[in-house]
Amino acid sequence: MVFLEDISQTIVENTSRIIGYPISITDEKGYIIGSSDTNRLGSFHQASIDVLRKKETICYEYDEVKNLTNVLPGVATPIIIDQESVGVLGIVGNPTEVKKYAQLVKSHVELMCHEYLKKEMRILESKTLDNLIHYLLNSDNIKEMDQIIRFGKMLGYNLGLEFNRVCLIIEVDLLTEQFTGTANKNPDKFSWQFLQNNIMDLLRYYLIDNKEDILSSLTLDQFILIKAIDPAETPESFAKQMQQKISRMSEYIQSKYQFDARISIGSMKKGINGIKESYEESIKTLIAGKRTNISPKVYYYNDWNIILELIGTDLPPYIAERLSDKMNCFFQHVNFPTLSFTFTTYCQCNMNISETARSLFLHRNSLVYQLEKISELTCLDITNFEHCLLLYFAIKNSGQEKTPAHSLILKNADRTSLP
Repeated sequence: MVFLEDISQTIVENTSRIIGYPISITDEKGYIIGSSDTNRLGSFHQASIDVLRKKETICYEYDEVKNLTNVLPGVATPIIIDQESVGVLGIVGNPTEVKKYAQLVKSHVELMCHEYLKKEMRILESKTLDNLIHYLLNSDNIKEMDQIIRFGKMLGYNLGLEFNRVCLIIEVDLLTEQFTGTANKNPDKFSWQFLQNNIMDLLRYYLIDNKEDILSSLTLDQFILIKAIDPAETPESFAKQMQQKISRMSEYIQSKYQFDARISIGSMKKGINGIKESYEESIKTLIAGKRTNISPKVYYYNDWNIILELIGTDLPPYIAERLSDKMNCFFQHVNFPTLSFTFTTYCQCNMNISETARSLFLHRNSLVYQLEKISELTCLDITNFEHCLLLYFAIKNSGQEKTPAHSLILKNADRTSLP
């Protein structure tokens, strides 16, 4: 098998150091593909043909190999994978001494071959599944839908079933400084792959309980789960179960890796087009959720806080342009970050001056001054709910608003120094 050639030299070098005897590995045609003596690589080993044919361990004494070309004294035993001889393991030395290692090393080599095959199969399955997800989320042609359904069936998924599915986007902070920082400034691709595989295994363990559930990676730190919902399960019970599973998963990832996880959940849909719609909803929900204070960081497309955030950031172009033109003076002001945060906090405090001042650690007069400045820049009445609604959506849609962490700046800033 071709894969044996890829790993044989590594096996030889590692195993030879452990047992203290030279080792060689030949392929199914008798050519040496791994050897402690690199000069023998690529040479033909006649004795291996006998071992492959008999499928049994053979000892070669010193006298027996005198007249044989490229054969050294020792023990040769077949490497068997799935009842097929794929090569021969040779241990060079006094047969009496090295024979005791033959079965142990043979088992070790066969185990490594099995692990290598499992790893390669998993990578192949992952790439195939990634392709299915790509076609599923990006195809618009009706004719392609039938091909996607057939492709899915090849992988064991019946996408043609008309039951509810929902898309989840799981974002894990794999790109944090603890992994990419000074301790591991340039992690190699194997580190990334190992970590990503571990996260995938955790997601499977905690979130998958239906054979129709599809899990795949979108990017290095984002994963997609297309969750199939049992027809007998109500949306309420599904949401409750998912909340519990997500909570346990997030806690484990935090305790084991110190990574934060964010999960966005679209709405339940049927059919392939429904999966695409739920995916698009979950993407929008993740973007919107990251701008909120929602904790734990599980964002539902149908949550009122998310809906409010989506409305503010997904205005029709005509309305967004009108608001931008009208508020341009406000947006361009040097203290826009401070003023916009003050105003959004004012809205969150139900337009209550006293509560807003306490929340921002501001003197009441300083807050009133800032609100008057906002009113002057926007020509809006800050005491009017409808005017506040317009300004709130304009700030949300601008994409320039500050997160609540900005309050730390407000605490220490000169709150009366606004021009």
